Amino acid sequence: MAKQRRTTWLTGFLAILYYEFLWNLRKKKIVGLFILVFAIVTLELALLPLLDYYNGVPLTPNSNVVFDFFNGLSGIFLFLIAVATTMNTISGEFETGSITPLLTKPVSKNTVFLGKIVASFLKLLGIYAFLTVYVTVGGILIEGSQNNLQLIPLGLVGLILSTMVWGSLVILLGTLSKSSLVAALGSFGVWIGVTIAGGVLGSIFGQTTILFYAPGSGATGSTGVCGPGGRLEAGGTFATGTDNLGYLLMQWALNGSNTLNFCGFRFRGGATETFLASSDTIANVALRDLGVTLAYLAVFLFLSWYAFRRSQIIESA
Repeated sequence: MAKQRRTTWLTGFLAILYYEFLWNLRKKKIVGLFILVFAIVTLELALLPLLDYYNGVPLTPNSNVVFDFFNGLSGIFLFLIAVATTMNTISGEFETGSITPLLTKPVSKNTVFLGKIVASFLKLLGIYAFLTVYVTVGGILIEGSQNNLQLIPLGLVGLILSTMVWGSLVILLGTLSKSSLVAALGSFGVWIGVTIAGGVLGSIFGQTTILFYAPGSGATGSTGVCGPGGRLEAGGTFATGTDNLGYLLMQWALNGSNTLNFCGFRFRGGATETFLASSDTIANVALRDLGVTLAYLAVFLFLSWYAFRRSQIIESA
């Protein structure tokens, strides 16, 4: 009996996955997303070498193209991929009215929700795996041999998790509002607010502690020291928020014991005062960022699940 129940659950779960992928293919959603990211990454990968060739500048091999790719793939690009992947996951069912026939299928509410979340995760895995292979091959062909390729799986996992933070927020807003437009615009408003507030708090007031626990780019850290005007100098500088989790995990594996400094600047008596806000090891920063990312995912998805169950009960009453 237990085996039969497991078989029945698995059949329903796979049916939901098939339904999700088929719906996306019919809407040309996945195909369009692949074309878009392919064009953007191609431009990023080939533009500078082409400009150098046009200007007669000899091509200088860069062995960190693939490694730096995980640092550059963040911010608005990451957010837009999240929105494009998840904005219709729940809300689209209510908008088209397909939620009613979907609920008549012999699958539980939990299975429907889990299948949709896993489908979103697999779509992101496909997109980022494709981009990673493309950048790796292109980087080797254009820039020569690449360093730290063994860390690519860490970067890939981090990219998916960081994108799913915004994706889970989109799913939550879509589930609550039953509107894809509200889900997209609402999450964009949150992204804008966090980005602006983060820049002000981090660079002007030096409140990096708050940014450690906010979604997005987070605080900017460096292995160098604070320079004039609050700049971080003489070291590797990169964002340490949830958006940059993939790159942080790779840095953790390479330089976990190195210290990251976070600085800010403030105005005192008509002059700019630079100060060290905080410092910590890359390992601790990456571990904290991973915990914050998983916490956001757990909270947003739990609230989405709860709202989805209630919505189904109301719709089917």
